[in-house]
Amino acid sequence: MLFVYPTIFHKEDEAYWAEFPDLKGCNTYGSTIPEAMEMAQEALTGYLLSLLEHGDNIASPSDISAIHVADGFSSLVSCDINQYPDFV
Repeated sequence: MLFVYPTIFHKEDEAYWAEFPDLKGCNTYGSTIPEAMEMAQEALTGYLLSLLEHGDNIASPSDISAIHVADGFSSLVSCDINQYPDFV
């Protein structure tokens, strides 16, 4: 199952941190944009697998066009949890 969520990337000093507005507490960081994107995919995967493992509801993703960022940029981040058959 493929999940796609909007993510806000912020630049702070010489690094980037990312947050998922729809997933409370799902944040990560990276030294570069590619690293931050990779870490965001890992954070999203881990967060969603944890929700599934505990039987919690998964929030629907917001429309990325409704997200306005003043101090960074928004992007879509995806993860495919089919590669973790024990959780699906």
